[in-house]
Amino acid sequence: MTLNRYGRISKPFKSVILCVQDLRILWISMGAFLLLILFSCSGFAQSPALLYSNLQNATSFSVTQNFVYVVEQDQNRILKFDHEGVLVETVGGKGSGDYQFSRPVDIDATNGLKIFITDYNNRRVQVFDRRGQFLSSIYRGDTFGSSRRYNPTQISVNSLGEVFFVDETEDQIYRFDVDSNLMDEFRISSEIASVDEMLATSKEILVLDKRTKTIHRLALNSSYRGFLPADGVSAFHKNERGFWKVYRDRLELETETGNSSSFQFDEEISPTGIKAINNTAYILTSTQLFKITVE
Repeated sequence: MTLNRYGRISKPFKSVILCVQDLRILWISMGAFLLLILFSCSGFAQSPALLYSNLQNATSFSVTQNFVYVVEQDQNRILKFDHEGVLVETVGGKGSGDYQFSRPVDIDATNGLKIFITDYNNRRVQVFDRRGQFLSSIYRGDTFGSSRRYNPTQISVNSLGEVFFVDETEDQIYRFDVDSNLMDEFRISSEIASVDEMLATSKEILVLDKRTKTIHRLALNSSYRGFLPADGVSAFHKNERGFWKVYRDRLELETETGNSSSFQFDEEISPTGIKAINNTAYILTSTQLFKITVE
């Protein structure tokens, strides 16, 4: 440091010190800006809140405005929770009668008025009302000496009340109206290697195919409309907020306006399903139920 004859820092050196200080401020500001960009692109790390644990091979679930319905396959029953994970009711048990199941696979509680459950080993779809009262079963009876019956797996009900479910043995999708009358049946497209999840809307059917790492798009009359890449996607959902995809380490949301957000998890999980109500996503694993709210 150089002092002038008045004991002050000479101007050239003072300018150098000020320049270094400005550079430090600029460096800190640039670092904060880069961090802001990083978080904006990748999303903040956060873990979904655990609502319930110790499920026994939960294979699927459905969420309404008031409740969460979970298929607990190893117990051959349906669990009904409120949105905070409080167990409200259980329905089922091993058997072939009404209110009983043998390897239930999938569930769709629609708007909460009717609940559809694929009862695989009993080769039927059971239908309940919102109070859990048995209404009917969808099954195929003997026809012209044939005893072929459904082996239903994935099921989805669209906003029109139409019921779609996959018959694993026949490799077909069946379509029923709101009164459970058969409307159509069609072979699953050859482009689809596996139906790991299905979502029916009023305009199309979306099928998650983990073997080909894609989400296939089918028209309601089964014609093939294309696909979306889905490498690493464990489950997906679509609602008025946008398109939700869950992976082992993150949740991604693509809104209707084209904006995308990614939310990294603090720890990896193994999702079997995701459902979203407004801004809240519920995530199911074979043993746990989570939820995460996205602003």
